[in-house]
Amino acid sequence: MTNGEIIRLRRQMQRRIRAVLAERRMARHAMPAGADDGDHGPETAESRTPQHING
Repeated sequence: MTNGEIIRLRRQMQRRIRAVLAERRMARHAMPAGADDGDHGPETAESRTPQHING
């Protein structure tokens, strides 16, 4: 694989990642107001991790 092909593939992957992130962002903003807890600022790794609930 040549350097040009590697660069092209890397750019293509970056475009796909950006497209997926944009799609997720749009889907999150399209949710009804009551479907979420509200906006708590920037999302962190901790907020994406499922929380275990005892009981």
